[in-house]
Amino acid sequence: MGSTMKSKIHIIEVENNEIQSMEKIIQKIRENKIIYIKNKFHKNEEVLDSIHKNGPAIILNSSGSSGKPRKCIHNLNNLKLSAATSGQWLKDQGFELHNCIIFNTLPLNHISGLMPIFRSQTWGCDCINIAPNLIKKTRELLLFTIKSKKNKKHLITSLVPTQLIRLLAEKEGINWLKIFDLIWVGGASITRETAEKCIQEQIKLAPCYGSTETAAMVTSLKPKEFLMGYENVGEILPDTKIRINERGLIEIKSARIGIEIIDSSKTEDFKNKNGWLQTGDLGEINQINNSLYLKFIGRIDNAFNSGGELVFPEVIESRLNNFIMKENIPINKFNISKVPDKLWGNKIKIIIEFKKLTNHKNIENSLNLLKNFSQSWPKHEKPEKWIIKNKNTSTEEINYKFQK
Repeated sequence: MGSTMKSKIHIIEVENNEIQSMEKIIQKIRENKIIYIKNKFHKNEEVLDSIHKNGPAIILNSSGSSGKPRKCIHNLNNLKLSAATSGQWLKDQGFELHNCIIFNTLPLNHISGLMPIFRSQTWGCDCINIAPNLIKKTRELLLFTIKSKKNKKHLITSLVPTQLIRLLAEKEGINWLKIFDLIWVGGASITRETAEKCIQEQIKLAPCYGSTETAAMVTSLKPKEFLMGYENVGEILPDTKIRINERGLIEIKSARIGIEIIDSSKTEDFKNKNGWLQTGDLGEINQINNSLYLKFIGRIDNAFNSGGELVFPEVIESRLNNFIMKENIPINKFNISKVPDKLWGNKIKIIIEFKKLTNHKNIENSLNLLKNFSQSWPKHEKPEKWIIKNKNTSTEEINYKFQK
């Protein structure tokens, strides 16, 4: 029922989570404006200047559970509902909301970096931003956090898996993680190895599941359940229903699902006429002690079959990324793809690009490390070939084929 008048879209360009951008966002919301928070470095996209909607509202880019980027607009009520729901979930675990401090380490143009503003306002607590360069200096980070804590009881943050892996690699990083009462992390992307390390160090992770479209998380695992070894992304939050459709895809029904902007005069619901949003993620729902928990299995668009088993490239990617960081392997980037195979249907090949000036000996050693590491993987996930892409000559490819 949008108004016939168009509202102007106010653009706020952010680099990360700098205070001045945060203040601009709060100011525009108070003025009931529609704001589009965009990454300052994404130069060449088309930006709308007005829309048939009333403010206050926020527009964000979403990587989309469809795999292609989409623009998502959220009415302020969606963000408030999301904040209230996560607050209630914390209260049920004994958190006193006004006694929390939220530390935000994520960029404001991401739903997870934006939500701390609304959570702190809804819960009536403080929110402190941590700049990207501080999170890399773990000793300073630790001192800064202890100093900021003052007499507050509960420390809360959200991290992406790469931040978590980096912090786990350093003693002071581990000490920093340990002072939090709850650390939300996108559950889909943490490996078993990372989870085990956190359990061993008693780090209170809360793996969760959600997206830009759903105004952040719709499920979350309680830290105590994580430490007990639950391998899922938690209970379905009370303002949300989740079901698995006949294709195995996760579908979500909630009052806080955003709307897709197609162009300045056209918007489209992310959800269907019955109110369900179909994601591109495969999952299953398990009942544990009278509660329903969601288990995330993988993305449908990248999955393929190998020997009757489904292979999820992301699972392998995140496992490899962890290993490359842990062992300091000089790899610039890698790409996982499938090769048709008579017996298996498909097998995996991994194309690796080493950092410039990596010598032959280092390449040889790195490949042996990777080869040994992949020996323990499930059969259907073992790479058939490792191919080296040489930057200097455009096409030279050395094919290292490891015999099983």
